[in-house]
Amino acid sequence: MAKIKPNNFLDIVDEVFTDATKHGIIHLYADGESLSGRTIGIEGKSLFHFGTTGYLGLEQDERLKRAAVEAILRYGTQFPLSKTYVSHPLYQRLEEKMETIYGHPVIITKNSTLGHIGVIPSVVSDRDAIILDHQVHWSVQNAARVLKTRGVAIEMIRHNHLNMLEDKLKKLSSKHQKIWYMADGLYSMFGDAAPVKELLELSNKYPQLHLYFDDVHGMSWVGRHGSGYVMHELGNLPEHVLVFGTLSKTFGASGAVMACSNKDMHRKIKTFGGPLTFSAQLEPASVAAAIASADIHLSDEIYTMQNELQQRISLFNDLLQDTTLPLVECNNSPVFYIGTGMPITGYNFVNRLIKDGFFVNLGLFPAVPVKNTGVRITISRHNQPEEIKALVDAMVYHFPRALEATFTTLNKVFSAFNLKVKKEEDPKMQTIQGLKLQFAESIREVDRKLWDGLFAGQGVFDYQGLQFLEQSFKENFQAISNWQFFYIIIKDQMNRPVLASYFTYALWKDDMLAPEEVSQNIELKRLKDPLHMTSYVLSMGSIFTEGDHLYLDKSHPLWLKAIQLMFHELDRLDKALEPSMIVLRDFSEDEVLNELFHNHGFFESSHA
Repeated sequence: MAKIKPNNFLDIVDEVFTDATKHGIIHLYADGESLSGRTIGIEGKSLFHFGTTGYLGLEQDERLKRAAVEAILRYGTQFPLSKTYVSHPLYQRLEEKMETIYGHPVIITKNSTLGHIGVIPSVVSDRDAIILDHQVHWSVQNAARVLKTRGVAIEMIRHNHLNMLEDKLKKLSSKHQKIWYMADGLYSMFGDAAPVKELLELSNKYPQLHLYFDDVHGMSWVGRHGSGYVMHELGNLPEHVLVFGTLSKTFGASGAVMACSNKDMHRKIKTFGGPLTFSAQLEPASVAAAIASADIHLSDEIYTMQNELQQRISLFNDLLQDTTLPLVECNNSPVFYIGTGMPITGYNFVNRLIKDGFFVNLGLFPAVPVKNTGVRITISRHNQPEEIKALVDAMVYHFPRALEATFTTLNKVFSAFNLKVKKEEDPKMQTIQGLKLQFAESIREVDRKLWDGLFAGQGVFDYQGLQFLEQSFKENFQAISNWQFFYIIIKDQMNRPVLASYFTYALWKDDMLAPEEVSQNIELKRLKDPLHMTSYVLSMGSIFTEGDHLYLDKSHPLWLKAIQLMFHELDRLDKALEPSMIVLRDFSEDEVLNELFHNHGFFESSHA
């Protein structure tokens, strides 16, 4: 029986990040003697910068720079004392200005991550419950999970799914005092927004519902005094809503800010907010730069900056509408996401853009699902119209080439993101020139001499062996004992086989990766419920057979194209059967295939 390599969350993250680092996508270092915001130096090459989160370009504003320098000269590089005892001399000025921006009391934190860790355990009582949007930022999820040790109920809903949220509210309302829904104001990957007004209406219907927004990506570029997307939608801040903004990113300085109109709650958080009490406070330079930025936010200049950014956003949107690029969300935020589907396509696309002089970010697991990898592009006031047009031209040119180079299609990418295809692909692009595929659902439909010529001596899956398997695992009285068999043979125009394999669709035990003692307990439950913790799997070969289940003639010039054709067929089976996972086996000895299969999102296993 196949022995599967165990994978857990951290292992998968490590593999994805290791691959991305190897492809030169992440863990890079900017070079150069100075930064302008418009360009960034990577490995000696100057690239137009479309990856910043400083959307208004305030991090390069001379007023913020001068304020930071002067604060260091006057107050030193840090003020090493807890804010519980004494705050830095500039802190009070900053708090007063931020309260004017929000119109309500605020709390300044070192950063948003520490802010969430300090605020969430302070405002959520043991009698409350938490509902998390599936895509809310990791820092919010991490802070909320701490409350599990206190017995606080934590639920999760699909992204922006208000019907599901209401179902959860009905379920939890009789058991809990307050129910906190936690979401981002603007989501950092796709650039989509929370339905703030609809959530406010829902909270009017269910008074127990309290709203907690992380709006760091909605800050400054929108809203009165640049107070952010959530405040722009709310108009005013109700007592049952908490909003986190940022003093970094678009604000141009460092730190984070929480606005709270409930005075008792504000006092409670400030009195004992974990890291807010014990951690070091912001450095004098950061506080001074934030004050300078706040002055800009409190002037009419902020609206000029917002309008300039919106002009660039509108230009980018207009240019994208004339392309077939898979834009995941079309909105007026400065964050855009072009889907690539699998990581390997994203690596190829990003590297092509870098070579052409454009720096963009890649959205990777766990920030997005593996099959929802894509290029995140951010627009800032630094970007000039001619550069924006040039980026779109470069993407239009390189995207289809990245698809072709990584054996995928535009339709596959659109399907991965549930997007409507703008333009149907040429059917000729769905076929591989010079190859033809034979698909069968029984070994009886396959030429015996051909099959045995490829697999005789490889194991008990020669022609006669597969006849025995089909007789044993087809048309049984119990459905759980039935398998489906699929045979794929790919030949060239001379009828010479290039690739061949067979797949089975069968019920597997979910605990195949678990320790023996765990499986023993599960087997006891299966005495009463044989289907307990079982799922259907589409696997190369079967759990009954061992050996090399793939014939591949790597001396043939079209062998990689043959793999592409096999993947097309597996995609079709995946959509039709909807297995819990696809298992491809026996590739660990071949680095090229291992990388190819890993980056197409398939589970890899090795036989004993």
